[in-house]
Amino acid sequence: MIGRIANQDFSLFGLWPSHEQDIMLRAAILNGEPALAAFHEWLGLIDLDQDFDPATFRLLPLLYGNLRKLGVTHPIMGRLKGVYRLTWYKNHKLFDSMRPVLAALVHAGIRTMLLKGAPLVLKHYSNHALRPMTDIDVLVPAAYAPRAIDVLKSLGWRPFDDPSPDAFKYRHALMLSSADNREIDIHWHCPIEFAGSGNDDFLWSSARPLDFNGVATLAPDPTRHLIVTILHGLRWNSEPPIRWIPDAMILLRTSGGDIAWDEFVGFARDQQLTCRLHLGLSYLQNRFDVPIPEGVLAELQRVRTSVIERIENTVVLRDIRPLYLRPAGNLWIIFSNYCRYARGAGPVEFLVGFSHYLRFRMQLRGRLEIPRVIARGLWKRLLAFIGIWQAGQTGRRTEEDRTNSSKQTGIRRLFGRPIFLTRSR
Repeated sequence: MIGRIANQDFSLFGLWPSHEQDIMLRAAILNGEPALAAFHEWLGLIDLDQDFDPATFRLLPLLYGNLRKLGVTHPIMGRLKGVYRLTWYKNHKLFDSMRPVLAALVHAGIRTMLLKGAPLVLKHYSNHALRPMTDIDVLVPAAYAPRAIDVLKSLGWRPFDDPSPDAFKYRHALMLSSADNREIDIHWHCPIEFAGSGNDDFLWSSARPLDFNGVATLAPDPTRHLIVTILHGLRWNSEPPIRWIPDAMILLRTSGGDIAWDEFVGFARDQQLTCRLHLGLSYLQNRFDVPIPEGVLAELQRVRTSVIERIENTVVLRDIRPLYLRPAGNLWIIFSNYCRYARGAGPVEFLVGFSHYLRFRMQLRGRLEIPRVIARGLWKRLLAFIGIWQAGQTGRRTEEDRTNSSKQTGIRRLFGRPIFLTRSR
């Protein structure tokens, strides 16, 4: 299976944590002696005089919370406490500033569901300091997405992109920003893998009440929230998205008994997402001894990976940077994204739809422009590929010349005279 075999060792950086991040995660998540051992090992791997990478920095409050619970008194605890308290302040400020926005959506008669960080902080971490956030993710019914964006625009929020009919058709969310640089993501599908008629009902059907600073809204139930957490986090990124790991762990620890594993497996099978969900659960079990029911992993592994998921995994579970260097690499990335939207379409509908999707992704006025743009892009990438190849060849020739020169010099020194002697008369 594409992705399942290649990444089962959890070593691809950008998809899985680095060794240093993995040790730090164990110190932040595990209990007792294993956490303390991981903490001391982590201290030996880091340079306290250097800045932490962004992914690691976002986990420092959780690390502090766990170490404080274990009674650790190391000098680094002062620095960690500072990050912990700053996160508490920023999250409270963020939630307070977002309350009027959510209230306006509710007042407009738009059903809302908070996703990702906000419901995790309120229902599972139960502590504003443990999980840093920079924005709020709000899901609205797809039919109400244009109206929701209009409500936010009336409050002074600006969309990052044009909310055109094509955007609502081919995207799953839109980011908006305020005058003071706050951000909110309005989702009509979550995550992107849910795109398609009726798929969002899976989230809405079992949503649970959530009080967001006095505003009545909804949150996903633990089963759906775990699925969304794994799918959103388990995709390659140059900055490893490791925050999904403690998020999934807190869901399993606080609501593991409420996970409907039969629904989890059924959704994975029906939506052709068994590979990634199997990978995510396998990692949690392998690294943190999470008690995943044995039958769940076995059932996920038994499902044959669909063609769509195989195509999707060539982009989602791989370092995609080399693809941009190939003549048709960018086109393949767009095609893999489209396959998820067009799942279930017939051959003619698939091809016609892909031409519309290409026009949208390439920001063209009409489909007749597509061949010219593709040809130009292929030519540029081919030239770039040739340039890289030529540079490599030049480098090899230079190295060979340097090696040959060194050999000749060595022989001259050995015999004390040039290699090519003039025949004596």
